[in-house]
Amino acid sequence: MKESRLGLLSPFRFAAGTVLLVALQQWPRRWLLSGAPILQFFILHGNSRGYRVLPLTGLWTMFTTLHLIYAIASTSWLLYWVFAALCYLSIFLTCIFQYQIVGEFVRKKFRFLLKQLHFIDDKVAFFHIPALEIDTDVDGLMVLRGVTFSITTLSFTVHGVEVGIKLSDDMELAIQTEKVTVSLFRRIEIGDCFANVKGGQYEMTFGCIPGDTHDEDGDAVFVEDTPLLRAASGKGSLRGRSITKMTKDLTDDNAPDDASIGSGLESMEKLPLDNEGAAERYRNVLGFIRDTSSVQESLAHIHKLSKTPNRYTEKDCDSIDANALRAAICSELHQKPSVPHPPRKSIKVTTLQNGLPPPVRKLLHRLPMLLRILLNLLSYFHPVKISSITATASGRWINMMLEKEVFKDYWEHDSEIRHLRERISLWLTDANFTVELGGINGLAQVPIMSSDDIICQLDLEDVMAYRTLPREANLNRVIQLGGADATFTVPSFLLPHHEHILPRISSNKDKYELQTSINDARSKPKKVQGEYDLEQADRDEANVKLSAHVRLPAVFDQELLDCAAALVKVTKVIEIESGPNAMETEVSGLRDFTKALNKTAKDGIKKAMVSGVVNDRWIARLVGKITKKLETAHGDVGYSTGIPVPLEGYRKPYLETEGDKLLP
Repeated sequence: MKESRLGLLSPFRFAAGTVLLVALQQWPRRWLLSGAPILQFFILHGNSRGYRVLPLTGLWTMFTTLHLIYAIASTSWLLYWVFAALCYLSIFLTCIFQYQIVGEFVRKKFRFLLKQLHFIDDKVAFFHIPALEIDTDVDGLMVLRGVTFSITTLSFTVHGVEVGIKLSDDMELAIQTEKVTVSLFRRIEIGDCFANVKGGQYEMTFGCIPGDTHDEDGDAVFVEDTPLLRAASGKGSLRGRSITKMTKDLTDDNAPDDASIGSGLESMEKLPLDNEGAAERYRNVLGFIRDTSSVQESLAHIHKLSKTPNRYTEKDCDSIDANALRAAICSELHQKPSVPHPPRKSIKVTTLQNGLPPPVRKLLHRLPMLLRILLNLLSYFHPVKISSITATASGRWINMMLEKEVFKDYWEHDSEIRHLRERISLWLTDANFTVELGGINGLAQVPIMSSDDIICQLDLEDVMAYRTLPREANLNRVIQLGGADATFTVPSFLLPHHEHILPRISSNKDKYELQTSINDARSKPKKVQGEYDLEQADRDEANVKLSAHVRLPAVFDQELLDCAAALVKVTKVIEIESGPNAMETEVSGLRDFTKALNKTAKDGIKKAMVSGVVNDRWIARLVGKITKKLETAHGDVGYSTGIPVPLEGYRKPYLETEGDKLLP
């Protein structure tokens, strides 16, 4: 609402009346000192100029509420000074938003005082952020290439997220996404995520490293020149293993330097002071981050191929769609470093964990309810939406795992196993396999009461899998589902600082009662359930419950069914081959010899039937006819299970070290 400067809501008329009251009376002086009339003056002045804060709120409503709060606060000296502090802070923010000259002055001074930050318009941006070096249960590195905070929208935008994690001795995970937006108290939005599972002698730069992956300085290390890598390269000896930093391998020999929290913040980039220069610099940095992103480089490579005869093509399709394009991008990313853009410095997780003073950590440990309240608010106000997750693993690594776990050396002595092994290897070796989850919505519910469980829900709009041939630039969609959803139920005692509500360790009496219930069980399902409960009691484990549903219809490619049928057949042949030979057992008489001879003959006939008569291609075609009916089916297919979690690491003597809980 815009009115004349001499109208009913004139700021100058209000100022003149306030000065007159202060000159004639004593009580308005305390009112003026509180800042309430000053705040009202600036709001009126902004309204007269046609631009004020909170334009959707009526002026009379705003001023009535303001002075009602002042009337209540004036009854107590403590409330009065709290009101005054908030009032002057509101005056400062009001002037920043209403007057351009004030905003420019404040941004300029902030750039001078906080040189590592970038103030432009209503945004605060900073770049060259130190990487987060994960040095806890797993080793890894996380890089945020830039972060922008918008004051008007109260949102954080992260530009360029790169994560590399060593999952095990023979597996590495690389994750990249270009944009993450956190709108405070509203939602979290994540763009297209690309994950690559790398493993085996052909892909990993670290293989057979020792169990303790930290050197004397506490840094994660990798061992080079391992037997696995020597077998691939055909060179080297067992002596003289060289040790390199894990971050050096993850970043393609560009490892960041270790830094403290203070020095890490000081290393962030200095930026120009004037508005035009800051805006131009901000746009240039964002453009550089986008142009040098591995995702954009892979996309540019695919677009370049599209102009040549070797362009990417999808089976039975004239052109590739957005889903196939993401699969192609993820396949191209598989050969790139896990963390391609490391900063100059990194901060360890343990450094951040030890940043709080011990008395503060001890106090927080004694107040677990505060953690649940915080997580309750964060989870309720921040549902997560992910555009897509595309994960790729190489067929060469999958084939290597089959060689190690299934084929072993059986193929050397059996022609049928050797033939099936060659067929499966031919379909796997030169391909990458990609799983794509589209339209992911996640919501978590963390209860305030510790007796309730944490509920995490995921909904997937689309699920599909591709077989890609990077050398031939070919894509084939082998699985497509109508969607999926999953629910995780996590016990509250798995949260940090909740050792006091862990279930007690099962005593001998408890185990005896479980064994008795197993013996008295009248049905096999109850007996099996009791045996599982007894095993978990022996191992001191708890369960995270998982319930998943797949929505029909479902489409399966015939090539995938052929490979699956061949794999089922070869496992059955190996099972027969690896079974005990009856003729090798000790024979005490003619009767035992006859039994052994009969059993050997039966096993031979059974093996001949499986190897020769059972045609895996015919079975695959038969299964394909059955799965064709799933392409027009409706409904859900569900599965529920428990994920065991060992409790040994959660049991800590908190009473001796931290004291009893104040708010359990």
